[in-house]
This record gives sequence, C-alpha cells and structure tokens, in this order.
Amino acid sequence: MFLRSITFVALLMSSMVLSSCSELVKNFEEMQKDDEVSRAAQLMRIANSTRQGGDLASALSLYQRAANFAPDDLPPLIAIGETAFQLGQNEQAAKAYERATQIAPDSVKSHLGFGKVLIAMDQPQKAIPHFETVVSLAADQYVGHNGLGVSFDMLGRHDEAQAQYQMGLDKSPQSLIILNNLALSLAIEGKYDDALMLLSPFLDDPRAGALLRQNLALIYGLAGQSNKAAAIASRDLDESGIINNLKFYERLRAMTEADRAKSLLNATGAH
Repeated sequence: MFLRSITFVALLMSSMVLSSCSELVKNFEEMQKDDEVSRAAQLMRIANSTRQGGDLASALSLYQRAANFAPDDLPPLIAIGETAFQLGQNEQAAKAYERATQIAPDSVKSHLGFGKVLIAMDQPQKAIPHFETVVSLAADQYVGHNGLGVSFDMLGRHDEAQAQYQMGLDKSPQSLIILNNLALSLAIEGKYDDALMLLSPFLDDPRAGALLRQNLALIYGLAGQSNKAAAIASRDLDESGIINNLKFYERLRAMTEADRAKSLLNATGAH
C-alpha cells in the first residue's frame, strides 16, 4: 500500500512537470507571436511614412518585411498591392491582392485593387468577378460599376459597359471619373455628339483636371474637329505636345473599333 502511494505521488509530480513545460512552451510561442506582430506594426508605420515621402521602392521593401512577420495580416498585403501597382510591378501587386482576397473574401479594397491590376494586365475577363464582388459588398458606391464598365469596354461589350457606368452615376451623380469613362465608351462606338454633350459642360469646372480636358480634346479630335481639339489641348500642353496629340487622333480614327478601344482605354487612364 505504501509503495503504491509513492508511485501515485511520483506520477502526479511527473504530470505536473510536463504540464508546466507545456505551459512554458505555449507562453514562449505567444510571446514570439506578439513580438512578430509588434515588429510588423513598427515596419508598417515606417513604410507608410516612407511612402508618403515619395520613396515607393523603399516603402515596398518595408511592406514586404512586415508581411513576412505577419503573413496573415491584411494591411501589409493591401499596401504591397497598392505600392507595387504604383511602381508598375503588376505581377507582384496581383500576388499580394490574390492573397488578400483569400484571407479576407469580404475586403472591398482587396477585390477592387485586384480588379484594377488585372485591367492593367489586360485581363478584363478575370477582373469582372472581383468588380462584381465590390458591387455586392459596397452597393452604395460607384467604384464596382466603374470597374465593370472598363472591363466590358475592353471586351468590346460597350452596351453593357455604358449600363454599368450609368448605374454608377445613379449612385454618384457628381463623379467626374465615371462620367469621363462613359464619354470615352460612347466615343469608342463613334457616338461623338453624345460623348461631347456629357463632358463639354465640365470643361471649366474647378474639379476638372488635365485628364478630363485632354479626353475632351481627344473626343473632338476623333470627331474630326481638330481646331477645337487643339484649343482645349493648349490649356495643358505646349505646341509640340498639341501636334503629337493631333497626330495620335488621326491614327485612332484610322483604327478598327476594337483596336481604337484598346488604345483609348490604355492612353486615357480610364481604369
């Protein structure tokens, strides 16, 4: 009986030691994880400041380091996608956004960013599901409709594109971005009067920047109204720039509708 009690006590002590070791291991793992999260957050703060300062390449490197410490965190991946896209590194941006959409399927930023990158990579068909997700997740915003419009225009489905732009305008009537893209879509089809009717009233709008003015000049150029095109282009361009643009308008007029659509969407910043 005495021997059996000692054995029981020994087993109990052994169990306590093992349990204590297990707790120590667990605590160490938690501490290590907390340290990695802290380092990732610090790197994100430095990267954000670096990016704001204009050094995108260094910021991208810092975002990548942050993602290595916190591979399942969404902010570093979105930051990598945005910065790589700004640097024209579309493949890297696409990988980051793809991972982001896997981690957070309901992230509007992730799907919107991924869709824009796919458009830039000339993959509009692959972009469509992401923009559709944006429409479903952010039903009160125009951005998903705008992305779908650009995708459909690139695929030559202009009626569907214009329907999407109109839905976007219904949600955001003051958006010059989507108004601009609708006008370009109409111009691609040769509906120059309709396109000019949309954009002309905003020529002197304080919100209208050089992009809208130059797109308006482009539409006048496509319509064969070179004098008006040159007059509007002169607001932002010097003489050599105006001449180059007029030559570009001539080349566009000679293209097929499909080639003209691709050239227009790539040249005008529609996406």
